[in-house]
Amino acid sequence: MAQVLELKFDTANGKTMTLSVNEPKPNLTPTEITAAMQTIMTADVFHNEGHKLVAINQARIIERNISEFNLTQNS
Repeated sequence: MAQVLELKFDTANGKTMTLSVNEPKPNLTPTEITAAMQTIMTADVFHNEGHKLVAINQARIIERNISEFNLTQNS
C-alpha cells in the first residue's frame, strides 16, 4: 500500500499550498508533524506564487492500494 503524507499550509495570499512526502516514516505523531511543519515555515524556502507560508492548515496520510493487471497475451 502506497502512502503519502500531505502537509497543507496557508499562504500570505490566502491560498493553501500542499507539500507531499512519499512513504513517510511509520507511526508519526501529531507533535512530530507539527514540529516539522513549523520548521518548514521558519526556514522560509517554499513559496506559493511568491507568497510565504504563514500558518499550518492540516496534515493527513493518504493510502492507496494498487492492483496491476497482467495484460500480456499468451500466443
